[in-house]
Amino acid sequence: MSDALFTRDGDHFVPTDLTRGGWSDTAQHGSPPSGLLADAIEKVSTFAPMQVARFTIDLFRPVPLQPLRVETHVLRDGKRIQVVEAILRHGDLEVGRATALKIRTTEVDLPDVEQERWEQPPPPEDGVPVKGFWQFDSDLLRFHRDAVEIRSIDSSFMQYGPGLSWFRLKPDVIAGQETTPFVRLATLADMSNGNSQALDPEAYLYVNPDITLYAHRLPKGEWVGMRSAAHQHRSGIGLADTRVFDRTGPLGRINQAQLLDHRPGG
Repeated sequence: MSDALFTRDGDHFVPTDLTRGGWSDTAQHGSPPSGLLADAIEKVSTFAPMQVARFTIDLFRPVPLQPLRVETHVLRDGKRIQVVEAILRHGDLEVGRATALKIRTTEVDLPDVEQERWEQPPPPEDGVPVKGFWQFDSDLLRFHRDAVEIRSIDSSFMQYGPGLSWFRLKPDVIAGQETTPFVRLATLADMSNGNSQALDPEAYLYVNPDITLYAHRLPKGEWVGMRSAAHQHRSGIGLADTRVFDRTGPLGRINQAQLLDHRPGG
């Protein structure tokens, strides 16, 4: 098993089998492309120290298990804000695009104000390991089963309803390169789509063609927690809404639209 999601080959990134998703044997999970685009965006230099506060990725079509190329463009550059776009290509075909808003970071003396009520969940060590789900395809490596360690606090992935789980990315995103806290967070963000399940994944598809991540700070440590709720409608459209946290408290939110359909043969 590879110790990374991608390897470099010149200006291309070659996906390993750990990037494979659950909806197709020949397409990637949404998480690895997110991590790849997040890495490219974070590396764009800024006038002052900045953090990505908003990261949105649109996947226009299934991302193949084939070499990919990333292009970045600065859409707005300033001393306090930067907006960056990253395009993901397979050959000449654009398969995905991300935009990010970076905001300068500085110490600001703030008054004590009432925050949203928050009760810190039990730590990942108290969670139940989720060793595998979607067992009908167990002989192929899948990102969500083999590249991520999941510890469920309330039987997420094992029963229907809102989910509360911890996630740890096991391999690096790019071989030979340490994964930064932001890239780790962006790579794990797509896991929120399955953290709350209202539909049987063996009978239905609930594919999310987008991910939007807001973060007012970066996670500390390897574990990222998510409290998720899926809202699905007979219109064929759903929404996954997730609060993101680490061992020290809340740090942001993830939202995803869902395309709902019957799984072929399901």
